[in-house]
Amino acid sequence: MNQQLSLPIHQIDEHTFENFYPNNNLLLLNSLHQNWQQIQQQFFYIWGAAGCGKSHLLCALCNQYLNEQRAAIYVPLNKSHYFSPAVLENLEQQELVCLDDLQAVIGEAEWEMALFDLFNRIKAGGRTLLLISATVSPSALKVQLPDLASRLKWGEIYQLTPLTDTQKLEVLQENARRRGIELPAETAQFLLKRLDRDMHTLLQTLAKLDKASLQAQRNLTIPFVKETLGL
Repeated sequence: MNQQLSLPIHQIDEHTFENFYPNNNLLLLNSLHQNWQQIQQQFFYIWGAAGCGKSHLLCALCNQYLNEQRAAIYVPLNKSHYFSPAVLENLEQQELVCLDDLQAVIGEAEWEMALFDLFNRIKAGGRTLLLISATVSPSALKVQLPDLASRLKWGEIYQLTPLTDTQKLEVLQENARRRGIELPAETAQFLLKRLDRDMHTLLQTLAKLDKASLQAQRNLTIPFVKETLGL
């Protein structure tokens, strides 16, 4: 267990189902809801391009469990240089395990064996829900261990549908309202045109603008946004 101390343990944060745009992925969300109430399917593999909401979804489910006082853990595998495959030991004792960015450790023999063993332990225990995310489908991963490759296809597999530009504008404005600020449509459209269009970047920028507008006591006009972001 001491080897797990370096793992950045997930804390309850702002990623919730309330601020996750649901309409594009209703089948997945419905299945997840059924299984966090009573497990029928233990394994979910969720894939899609960077910025489409995979991490948000995994964190939201982890938050849901933690708020219900249920044992849950989120492991960001894209930070695996900070910890070893030993972090996967005993995770079958959790009610929920979320492994984000699986592609970051695929091809590394020690990680692949540890993942294979975790699958087997979770399957044998029958009490843990396992969510895995990656940027590509299971078939497109260059998995070296054939038995792991087969296990990645054991459960339900979903490709997250990315948001349209119109939906991104809706999400930005709704997040602004939740923060107690107004994001005019023309300012939101300006951000969408001038920034990377993934939601992680857009929402991080909104948080920066929220702080700046509070300090300057100014509205989120296009001139203020240009000045703050140096655009």
